[in-house]
Amino acid sequence: MTETLVIGNEKRRISVAQMLVYELRVRNAMTKEPVTARPTDTMRTIQHLMKTHRFSGVPITRDGSLLGIVTIEDIINALDKGHINEPAERWMARDPVTLRDHYSLVRAVAEFDRYGFGRFPVLDGTDKLVGIITRGDITNCLVHHLEKRAEEAVAHEAALVAERAADEKARRMVVRSQIKSGDFDSAGKISQRMRQVLRERGIDPDVRRRAAVIAYEAETNIIIHTIGGQITATILPDKVVIDAIDEGPGIENVDLAMREGWSTAGPLARELGFGAGMGLPNMKRCADVFEINTEMGRGTHIHAEVLLKKARMAK
Repeated sequence: MTETLVIGNEKRRISVAQMLVYELRVRNAMTKEPVTARPTDTMRTIQHLMKTHRFSGVPITRDGSLLGIVTIEDIINALDKGHINEPAERWMARDPVTLRDHYSLVRAVAEFDRYGFGRFPVLDGTDKLVGIITRGDITNCLVHHLEKRAEEAVAHEAALVAERAADEKARRMVVRSQIKSGDFDSAGKISQRMRQVLRERGIDPDVRRRAAVIAYEAETNIIIHTIGGQITATILPDKVVIDAIDEGPGIENVDLAMREGWSTAGPLARELGFGAGMGLPNMKRCADVFEINTEMGRGTHIHAEVLLKKARMAK
């Protein structure tokens, strides 16, 4: 699976894995509740911990705060120099390099490349040790999320196929899809589906185009600006009705949002070629009926109608 990344005027294809390293955080990949040792524990005790758990480093903590770290190299030096039975606080590496649990995985990868370490202690916003992360943890996390995305994609496609089979038996055709926040992989799918259904029903190309534009803009807005929602396109004998309902946070200033080019999209969405504007003016231009109802903290309902050709000409 790939997406198109726009940098300036250049378009590049990037993998879903490359997107995930930007989206996922260290907290998603790290090993939580790591094995630790006390500053009074001997280097010998820590050597046994490493052997039992097959670790190459053990954090030294007191009351959840990170004091230092003992690595396999420290143990080797303790054996060579005869202080293997002395407390860790005398020989541990103090002020070790750490990562924060909110860092992106792409930043974590950069830190591994920069320092060449095998693992990093992970701290939260209160400077408490909350985990350990290795390169292997990052790889396993990416594989897990890729498999999850693939399963969701298969389930989504299966649901669309089943919905299409049922809807084709009815005069009132409904195309409905749940939209997840940040799910750039699915952007445009409902608009493509709706355009296909309209084509199969012999609907005028201009109506197909305008309805698809409205659905696409609504879909990308939910992906970029909300915490998720649903789009329903109802194909009636005289019009296409599109309802996009999201779960928040709402539009603070509708007049501002209706301006060309205005957007609250984050840097990732912009890097991927989304978020140049909220698309509301474009949706209004394509619609014969266009309404916005929004409430801060609750969400937004966009209702748009595109009349079929005869109804539009008689208007």
